[in-house]
Amino acid sequence: MPISTGCRSLDNLLLGGFPTGAPSLVFGIPNLGKTWLCFQVACMCTRKPSFGGLGRPVLYLDTESFFTPDVFDRFYGYYRKRWTDLPAKADIDMIRIKDIFDLGEKFGIQYTIVQEEKRVSALAKFPTSRQTQLAKGKGEEVKETQQSSDWLEESEIWKSMKTRNYGLIVIDSITVPIKSVVPKGTQHLPGRGTLLASLLGTLYPIAIHFNAAILVTDHITRNPMSPGYIVGMGDPWGGQDVTYYIKYQVGLYHALKAEKEKYTTDGPRLRRIERHRFPGLEAELLTILLAHDYGYTDLPSGSRPA
Repeated sequence: MPISTGCRSLDNLLLGGFPTGAPSLVFGIPNLGKTWLCFQVACMCTRKPSFGGLGRPVLYLDTESFFTPDVFDRFYGYYRKRWTDLPAKADIDMIRIKDIFDLGEKFGIQYTIVQEEKRVSALAKFPTSRQTQLAKGKGEEVKETQQSSDWLEESEIWKSMKTRNYGLIVIDSITVPIKSVVPKGTQHLPGRGTLLASLLGTLYPIAIHFNAAILVTDHITRNPMSPGYIVGMGDPWGGQDVTYYIKYQVGLYHALKAEKEKYTTDGPRLRRIERHRFPGLEAELLTILLAHDYGYTDLPSGSRPA
């Protein structure tokens, strides 16, 4: 059962919303509204199935320090006003992530970043609590770099899922913590790939086992060779690692000039959303409105400009 986005035309584009049992990706340039969409879907998840939600709580991992307590209250207030069935206290557990090491530990991964002369590499370890205990007893670091059968089940995220039965996990974003330790440059691709692959590889087992949705935000690639780069429409940052691990992808872009002129009042807040990659479906674009203090909604006329 998918989670409704709270926007009818976007739900139609996504065949009902974001799927459970699989991770999904929302990507685009910064400050375009990815967090708005994530928070809107988070609120929808906590609503009853009769309203398009799952009636389950949400775990929101904020890696960009966006949601200070006052910002969280402000955003939740917008959606409580929009959907009066939302409770006074949000059923959204917001956790601010300090860095890539903190994010990795949530999923049971220990990272070591090696700064070489012209290269940054990364090592991922997957220790169980037993391995960690043995290493501490010997005064050593955990040497285990292979995934054992129970390492993920001992992670903080897995244990939280068992306790709280989250219907949705949001990672907003996966780009910032990786970019902070692995700068751009082709010589750093292996390090970036290690971080992405190890993190993204944990998402499917969690989503499938708990029948939960996972929503990850990502920046857009800055590779000028990517199709659509010139007009602000490209591919997710992270290349093949992202493409391989996340089959459901949505691109977020600025609206076209003609669309902005057609809706003069709301023009600056129009957004184009692309069903970039959905199994068995062709790419398709939709224009919707990110209304002030309200969130994503259908265009005022309910139409879809070409």
